[in-house]
Amino acid sequence: MARRLHIPGLISVLEVTDPGEIRLLDGDSRLDRSLAPSGGFINRLRLARLRGAFVFDGKPLPALLGREAEGRESRHAELGRRLDEGAGAATWRQDPAFKTLVEGVAGQADVEALGPAAQGLLGRRFHDDYRADEAIFAAARRLNDYPRTQALRALLQRLSGQLRRDRQLLHDSARGDAMTLHATSVAVHNLVGALEAMRALAGTPGATSLPQAAVLARCLSVPETLLRQVLAPLSTPCSPHRLVPGDLVLLRLAEGVRRSGDRELAFMSDSWARCPAQRFILALLADIWERAVASRSGEGGR
Repeated sequence: MARRLHIPGLISVLEVTDPGEIRLLDGDSRLDRSLAPSGGFINRLRLARLRGAFVFDGKPLPALLGREAEGRESRHAELGRRLDEGAGAATWRQDPAFKTLVEGVAGQADVEALGPAAQGLLGRRFHDDYRADEAIFAAARRLNDYPRTQALRALLQRLSGQLRRDRQLLHDSARGDAMTLHATSVAVHNLVGALEAMRALAGTPGATSLPQAAVLARCLSVPETLLRQVLAPLSTPCSPHRLVPGDLVLLRLAEGVRRSGDRELAFMSDSWARCPAQRFILALLADIWERAVASRSGEGGR
């Protein structure tokens, strides 16, 4: 059920968790990704935090580009083709980080190793010599959390220069490439969340006999929220009141997926904002699980 919070001059937000309503609103062209300052004070503050974290060289990272942004659709399609090819060839198996991810899920490596390994593996889909370490992953974690962190802590990150240093480190590691920045600063956290869930599941009785599809359904990690801004007046059955320009709509994707188990919703497969890495991520996770389970079984047999 949708929930509306409206205090004139302060905040106007519609939160949606129902999968059908998420799809309905996402498909409405009067809602779009937009970071333009608009709405009440809290709306503007939320958008300013996003700009402070995810706008580099004056341009938002790919996951924040509007549907009609120049070149977005063609770059999106090209990235999908590139990742699909990598999934078909399982190119990650030649990456040294793959072994670490398998060992991490199998419980044979520290859970802390998953983050830098996942970040490095994703970064090398774009640059063969991309290098990740604990410091670069920590910077990505802080940057990803920044839009939602407590106000005083966020202020201290800005005043101390921590936010600037984190952004610079991630920017330099990605060579300023927006796709690499998105993969290693934002998308990596969903991959790590899935790997951590798989690690926990692998240690439970009977986990090794679970069908692969069931494992992925239980462990898939998706963004908590997709943010859309209202660009034109909109009446919708999802809201008891008319939405007006500047209002924000929060599509609570993670909760919708948890309630429904809908894998297509997890990747927004039928949306203009679909994730181009769906096939790649599912194939990678399946491969890691299969090898981690085999490794644990081998240990038990010794």
